[in-house]
Amino acid sequence: MTSSSPFECRTEACCVASRCVWQNRSAGVVKTGAMVVAFMMWSSIGFAAVPVVDSTGIETGETVPAEPGAGNTTESLPGETSGGSGQVAPDSGQDASTSAGSTASDPMAEIEERPEEPPPFDYSPYRVLIWISSDNPRIDADLIRDDLLDFLDRDFYSVWRTVVADAPSAVASIARRDLGAITFASIAASDPVIALKKGHPDSLRIHFASDAGRFLDEIPGTQGRIQEILKRIEQNPESQTTPAKFAWKDKLRAIDGDAVTLQKMWKDESTEAILVSRGVADTLDEPRAKLIVPPLDGQVVDAIEQFDKIYIARLETKASPPNVQVIELDTLMRHFGVVTKRPMVSTSDLAGSVGGAIRDAFSPVVRIDEAGQKNATGLVRAAGLALDENSPAHVQIGDVLEPLVRKDDRKGKPITIGPLDWAYLYVKEKTGNSVEMDFFAGRMGGLQGRKNNRTHRMGIVIRPQRDDTMLRLHAKGRPDQPLIGYEIYDKELDSKSMTFVGRTDWNGRLTVGKIDRPLRLLYVKNGGAVLARLPMVPGHHEVTVADLAGDDMRLQAEAYIRGVQNAIIDLVAVRELFKARISMRIKEGKLKEADELLEMLRNEPSNEKIANDMGKKQTMFLKAIGRNANQQRKVDEMFSTTRELLSKHINPKIVNDLETALIEANKRSGGAPAEAETPSDEESPPAE
Repeated sequence: MTSSSPFECRTEACCVASRCVWQNRSAGVVKTGAMVVAFMMWSSIGFAAVPVVDSTGIETGETVPAEPGAGNTTESLPGETSGGSGQVAPDSGQDASTSAGSTASDPMAEIEERPEEPPPFDYSPYRVLIWISSDNPRIDADLIRDDLLDFLDRDFYSVWRTVVADAPSAVASIARRDLGAITFASIAASDPVIALKKGHPDSLRIHFASDAGRFLDEIPGTQGRIQEILKRIEQNPESQTTPAKFAWKDKLRAIDGDAVTLQKMWKDESTEAILVSRGVADTLDEPRAKLIVPPLDGQVVDAIEQFDKIYIARLETKASPPNVQVIELDTLMRHFGVVTKRPMVSTSDLAGSVGGAIRDAFSPVVRIDEAGQKNATGLVRAAGLALDENSPAHVQIGDVLEPLVRKDDRKGKPITIGPLDWAYLYVKEKTGNSVEMDFFAGRMGGLQGRKNNRTHRMGIVIRPQRDDTMLRLHAKGRPDQPLIGYEIYDKELDSKSMTFVGRTDWNGRLTVGKIDRPLRLLYVKNGGAVLARLPMVPGHHEVTVADLAGDDMRLQAEAYIRGVQNAIIDLVAVRELFKARISMRIKEGKLKEADELLEMLRNEPSNEKIANDMGKKQTMFLKAIGRNANQQRKVDEMFSTTRELLSKHINPKIVNDLETALIEANKRSGGAPAEAETPSDEESPPAE
């Protein structure tokens, strides 16, 4: 498949859905009977204009008509002329007016063109941009484009509309340093923007760079950045055809200084706007900045808006061994996948190495239509275009998806965006292009909410590249305080049985490996209490960190309470022993010894003393626990139960009864000692 534009459909099935004119690469003839009819109908009407794409794969907004006869072999229906854009066939013998008249009488010409409607989600092909970053200047996108597209056609012929281009300089620079550390902010931060003060009198009128050229007196910027922008404008053919679009460049003024100087100028009241990178513009405040994106080729943000998935391919030909690394960016969610690495067998098979890595990095997208607390239903993108059951575009039963949520403001800018923490979707049933999934999350909610045009809920299939993942637990807000010796259990997805996995080490770490199912539902326990539920896909990430409220204080409180309860039991036994010995001394008339024993009994810990100590300890534990309501409730329950035990068994009644018996014995000390009534404990069990 070839096309006059690199932004091509590369699909038979989606030609009908997306109204794309496609060409056969080898013979220039449309395949399959149904598509012959569709193609001939479009041939009779005329080839649609194709978009002009710049060097980075971004549409410039300009269109050019498809060249007639450039490898296109078409057939016409009876009574119709062949040729491009309504041209008359050379052998027809008709002039232009005759042709126009026959066209007007043609029933096809009477059909009014209707506004294009987007295809259904499950029949909408992915718009894919592949950025090539190589350490060898002789290897670029032009060298491998055709072979790479041929390779990708094997798996994505009907589901991708692909553009291959060299990566922008800022993206290539970051990719060469560390592809795994790349973020949306890092690649978009280098885009030049015009930062306009929101308090400017014409702020509401300035929406585009052309507006800035009309309403602003000057736009200061550094010399290097302005020279770069002017060079990019000169290289853009559109600057010659529509010079008014770039009239704002005349307002650029180079300063003697760097970005720090521009930031100082921002606070000057005479400064209307400055030309800086997006990263610097995001830091401007007092006043805040309104960002105007100039119409320049190679803007990363423009690529984000025009494509569904972007793949950054890093070719390391000078490494040992040579390899290809690819990372996927889902543009809607601005979410990067994991780095996929493949060895580079030889420079003659670059397309195979790059294409294989891209295929491994590809993650199908599911639009979540219905979501509950424990389940969700979604539609798989482009699944209707993938006729092969084994196509990578399909989502299979048993696949695990990472749920992502994006909420936009009224201007379409994301307020919240990204994956849900400790949450996964597990595909349990598939019906046509729809899938039903179980939702496992460490926290309640997440996917639920009202449907509206500004909220997007998606699931991206996970393809683990590693054999295990290192799990680390630390105290909430304290990364330097690991949770040591915490127990990790694995619970079955469809039952309550649990299997012990292991304990965290001195640094709160535990290696969790793969098992027969990709999703593992881990439970964190400490002292028999469940602290957290952590759904996890081993191999998805190299290291994953859980920020948990530590349970050590609750355990210390529990240990203290157990000690108090044991002391109460011992004290009850000691008091009963004193009661028996004092009663015996009173009965034998040894009143002096009885009085000494009674004094020793009075010196034993009393109810008030133990209760006061418990109150002080309870206050200390609750303060150390903080705002964890669950742990505070458990500590309060333990102390409340112990207070009931204390008031039940440790009270002054036994001492008062013995004192009364001793006083009566002293009154009878002149005669035979009377048999003292043995004081009974207030909780003595009834006689059987």
